[in-house]
Amino acid sequence: KNLGLVIDLTNTKRYYRSDIEFIQKNIHYEKLSCQGHNEAPSDEQIDFFIQICHDFINTNPNDIIGVHCTHGFNRTGINVAIDLFAAARSPGIYKQDYLDKLIEKFSTKNFISILAPLRPVWCLENKIVTLNEKKRKYNDKDDQKPNKVFHQQNSNPVFAVDLIDVKPICFQSIIDNIRLKCQQMCGWNRSTFPGSQPVSMDYTNYQTIFLSPYMVSWKADGTRYMMLIESENKIYMLDRNNDVFQINHLYFPKDSDCTRHLTNTLIDGEFVIDNDHGIKIYRYLVYDIVIYENENVGQRSFTERLDIIRHSIVNIRNEAIAKGHINKSLEPFSIRNKEFWDLSTTSKLLSPAFQSKISHGCDGLPYHSGRSTHVFKWKENNTIDFRLQIRQTRGSQEKNALLYVHGMSKPFASMRYSPELDQYKNQIIECYYHSGEWYLYRHRPDKLYPNALTTADGVTTAIKRPITKDILCSLIEENIAFNNY
Repeated sequence: KNLGLVIDLTNTKRYYRSDIEFIQKNIHYEKLSCQGHNEAPSDEQIDFFIQICHDFINTNPNDIIGVHCTHGFNRTGINVAIDLFAAARSPGIYKQDYLDKLIEKFSTKNFISILAPLRPVWCLENKIVTLNEKKRKYNDKDDQKPNKVFHQQNSNPVFAVDLIDVKPICFQSIIDNIRLKCQQMCGWNRSTFPGSQPVSMDYTNYQTIFLSPYMVSWKADGTRYMMLIESENKIYMLDRNNDVFQINHLYFPKDSDCTRHLTNTLIDGEFVIDNDHGIKIYRYLVYDIVIYENENVGQRSFTERLDIIRHSIVNIRNEAIAKGHINKSLEPFSIRNKEFWDLSTTSKLLSPAFQSKISHGCDGLPYHSGRSTHVFKWKENNTIDFRLQIRQTRGSQEKNALLYVHGMSKPFASMRYSPELDQYKNQIIECYYHSGEWYLYRHRPDKLYPNALTTADGVTTAIKRPITKDILCSLIEENIAFNNY
């Protein structure tokens, strides 16, 4: 087959001299400039692309269409079924916003969103632009701008705090291997963060906690991480963005004499900053375990898993520290198990007396079940993580602060604009609802994506008909008394 058409989607003219390279060779050339850089093609560009391909295929059924995009091939294949395209050009379209755009434009309303695969190893966006590339000079105005081909949103993963012994992994092959290992350990067949995710508790689902032997703990105001203990000097943490960090000078002995180190163990927890009389103390609170020494313990009861964490991980570490085998002062942060109690202790956990003893922030109450896969979080003041967009009203200087949820092209809500919000443009912010308006609670640099529409709808339901602290305690006490829980 012959190359009959080239569609150039790049936002520059520097790659081709179409008159020499294509037209003289009887190859048709179409230029369709796409902005890129976290912006999917517009509806007009998509329609134009499809029309070009459709017209060419009708008149030249035996010829090939070539499509050029500087970001691999994320903008190609709009008119090709996603699965067939992935099979033809593995791993497929790997940018979530492009997949979301395809699904939004061409699928039915009931179509389930497809999660993007991991970036292929050959993806060049993490690599440094060579000196020769930087020295090139181009004629058109667009080409005078700095080359941003190699920039991506999560090219600089940031840990919860700046610690000298916590470093982001830079090599894509290592990142992919760690992600894949964690996903396989969890039995997770998607490319996203494999940890369990809680749902907001409201009047439609609260009764679930009385159907199984639920245990309860406080909800720490920390940052979620899974930790993979592969072997000594190979300890990694994975955040909700699927970014990977290596942790140095942290040890998990198999016994208190440190004759062996734990291997192939996957735990789940949250990183918190305790405040002890003005001194910041960093801790990782372990609240669940999936794999212990290559053994799948995730299907055991929750109380059994808590025992493994307490006795086989935390206590052994503490004994080794007491014996002088581990120098605690050299470790980047300490390791503790998070305590859980029977459901009947809920009112105590929510009391001012208990919360005053917690040296880190406490913003609610999660419910964990020993056997059930359901996980609930309760917060008296529910929040939603939005992506903030600031738009200027046409014909005026007035600005609007628009709040978007994941995968939706239209804003979910809006909030009053203030100059303070400019610094968070196109970033994730956590917002709370009060007196009919949304307000900024905090910036979420640990998140790349806002909440999904289903999550936002669930939180909105909880906001409209909230379960307050008093109502929650009353419901639990009534059910415990009635059912002899």
